[in-house]
Amino acid sequence: MSTSAILGIMVCHVRDHLFNEKNYYRFLQKLGNKYNLLVYVFYPNNLDWARKQVKGFNYNTSLKKWEPKWFPMPDYVYDRCFYTSKQAYAKYKPYVTKIRQAEKIKFLGIGLKGKWEVHQILSGEKNLSQHLLPTAKFSTETFRQWIENFPIVIKPLGGSHGIGVVKISKENEQYKIIGRNFANKSISAAFHQQGSLLKWVEKFIQRKNYLIQQYADLTTSSNQPYDIRILIQKNQQGEWEITGMAARLGHSSSITSNLHGGGGAKPVEVLLEKEFGELKTAELISQLKKLAKNVPPVIEAAHGRLFEIGLDIGIDRKGNLWIIEANSKPGRQVFTLLKDTDKRRKALSQPIFYTLYLRRGHK
Repeated sequence: MSTSAILGIMVCHVRDHLFNEKNYYRFLQKLGNKYNLLVYVFYPNNLDWARKQVKGFNYNTSLKKWEPKWFPMPDYVYDRCFYTSKQAYAKYKPYVTKIRQAEKIKFLGIGLKGKWEVHQILSGEKNLSQHLLPTAKFSTETFRQWIENFPIVIKPLGGSHGIGVVKISKENEQYKIIGRNFANKSISAAFHQQGSLLKWVEKFIQRKNYLIQQYADLTTSSNQPYDIRILIQKNQQGEWEITGMAARLGHSSSITSNLHGGGGAKPVEVLLEKEFGELKTAELISQLKKLAKNVPPVIEAAHGRLFEIGLDIGIDRKGNLWIIEANSKPGRQVFTLLKDTDKRRKALSQPIFYTLYLRRGHK
């Protein structure tokens, strides 16, 4: 088949199997075929620069399996590489850097460095900084001071899925801990002395880079943690638009609403109307859309080209909106849980349509 362009989906190795999100990439390959676009999956360290070829994977529909093949260099790269550790990041960084520096290869978007980078960028915008909770890089001094004044959350600088996120509060002269460890298991503990608490925290963190943040009660009236996931992507005109919006709920025993922690999903209007009533819900949805419109261009202007952002917004009991996270490699599972076929298909399809937009000569 002659192709108008080549899209390489860049992924990282996953223990015991080739890579995650196989169904998603199979969908992109099939859709790409319709638009004369060659789509394949590859690892960053599998490029042969001398031969100008890439050892990647293509789904064989007849045999119903992914097959390794040699492909031409990609014109465009869709970065879906998730780094599970500092070691994994260090292993792939030189290869990814070389691909990014290649003159004839264009990334759909450059991955964000982490939560602190996003927080710093948004802090510089007055209309967005008011939606940020007090946040700092973790230090013993900050921890000692903050824990005596208000409940806090500590979270990994580059983590995801609610893993390694812990809430700590002081109640009746006792420090209480609740959260999820790095095996994504629920944990809880209590200490009477700040020194004992600090020893536990330092052992738990294991010298990883962490953030400390003031805790906000982002729960429903029945004490379920929830947030609003807004998926914002560039469309076939190269413009940012909201692809979908959904409420993610966690268990009442959890502090996050993340789906990997066993959470569920509801339509935004349904959940908010139950919590705030019809009139307030209309106001909140208007605010959510405003944030979704304002956040991506601000981050992109400071960071560099982006293609999609998963924006997570928490809403406290008073109806205040808080930006929890902006992720440049968002998942789409929430739309599957909602059984919203149209939104899910649109969310899955945009990488192809945005690639075609770039192919038409747009920058």
